[in-house]
Amino acid sequence: KQRKAIDLNLKMKIIKAYEAGKKVTKIAREVGLAHSTISTILKDKARIREALKGAAGMNTSITRQRKGLIHEMEKLLILWIEDQIQKRLPMNLLLIQNKARSIFSTLKERAGEECTETFTASRGWFMRFQLRFHYQKTHRLGKADREADRQFQNELDNVVAEGNYFAEQIFRVDETGLYWKRMPERTYIHKEAQAMPGCKAFKDRVTLLLGGNVAGFKLTPFLILKSDHACMFENINNDTLPVYHRFDCKAWMTHILFEDWFTNCFIPQVKEYCWQEGITFKILLLLDKAPGHPLHLDSLHPNIKVVYLPQNTTTLSQQMGQGVISAFKAYYLHAVFSKALATMIDEKVTLSEFWKSYNILHCIENIVAAWQDINVKCMQGFWRKCLKCFPLLVNSSLGLDQNENVDEVNKKILTLAKFLDLEVDAKEVKKWIAYAEGELSNEELIELKEELEAQKVVEEEVEKEKEKEKEKEKERKKERKREREK
Repeated sequence: KQRKAIDLNLKMKIIKAYEAGKKVTKIAREVGLAHSTISTILKDKARIREALKGAAGMNTSITRQRKGLIHEMEKLLILWIEDQIQKRLPMNLLLIQNKARSIFSTLKERAGEECTETFTASRGWFMRFQLRFHYQKTHRLGKADREADRQFQNELDNVVAEGNYFAEQIFRVDETGLYWKRMPERTYIHKEAQAMPGCKAFKDRVTLLLGGNVAGFKLTPFLILKSDHACMFENINNDTLPVYHRFDCKAWMTHILFEDWFTNCFIPQVKEYCWQEGITFKILLLLDKAPGHPLHLDSLHPNIKVVYLPQNTTTLSQQMGQGVISAFKAYYLHAVFSKALATMIDEKVTLSEFWKSYNILHCIENIVAAWQDINVKCMQGFWRKCLKCFPLLVNSSLGLDQNENVDEVNKKILTLAKFLDLEVDAKEVKKWIAYAEGELSNEELIELKEELEAQKVVEEEVEKEKEKEKEKEKERKKERKREREK
């Protein structure tokens, strides 16, 4: 008899139904499973929750506990695959097999000579890997699935219609890495930085979360900075900064940081915005299924519905990057060049001297300036491709070239480059704007996994405290009831 695999989503649905007060017999009848199966799932709820957090968007099934280097390798491989998808980097069977072998070799080297486990990344292993993670469309990764795009558009339109959402209530956010102290490659500033010990200029990276709504309103940028920048903010009142910011040792977006942004930045800002616009505080938020995006956001606030872009809707997920983010990066480089020229004239310094003194606080000023320069039409470009239920928006955007803003800014950048005596051409500027981060190394994957596991420990402790508080409240209610009965 073939064993039936039950995916994590169904298991979590069963756990939530039980915790909401439903009886096991009723749940078993509703989902068509045996009473004993439901009981086993409920006993295993801690591990299921842990697997869900580690799955980061995968439709995973748990069938048995797996151990060893191959199991550890597969967990790292899943992170790598999702990171590749998020960065829109190409993938195929051969690339996945090679990465699997590479990760396994790194893990085996770390394990020492006593480790005798072997791994070949055969086609048979790959087929089993797909089945374990219900990941059947790997052969299509890197290609736009137009049918999936159309299907998602129809589903999204239905969600908007059923929820009766206004354009002002529908938001989308996306992340990008910004190498804030990286000059176009052919400039002498770039070459000087590359020659420096440690080449630190190329490691100065921040993660930016940018977004807005269908009406063109822009959210305050959210920055994740490397922890070693924290000393720059010691004497600064965070309330005076025009951005939200947090610190992480790798400047990565993590579940904890994203939930922090969602709870403490996004919700207060959109609530205030709805009040100012005189509309109901009811929000629809679109997100990519990325490793740093928690899947439980929908349950954090009753007035906010979160919809995740399917991982195979490549065309839709690229629109934000091709339009808003590309324009933002062009405006950022323009702001840097403008600031450099003004400083050189006012303070009589060289470009090299300006660049050496350019720090993260200057970067934030230019990020804000660049974000302010993004206009409403550019913000609405993504929605023209994504939503069909706002005909006025679609009509007003007809003929809008997503690259028009970028091309105009590029011309201004080239003019400033001449004043700065930088040998930069249009091709070089476009390359800087479109600079794509490479794939995560094996070491970075291991660090990311360790960081995610540390998050799980923290989240589990918080969950335990909540459970304890619930139990205490139950005891208090019983005590009050006994007092009344006396």
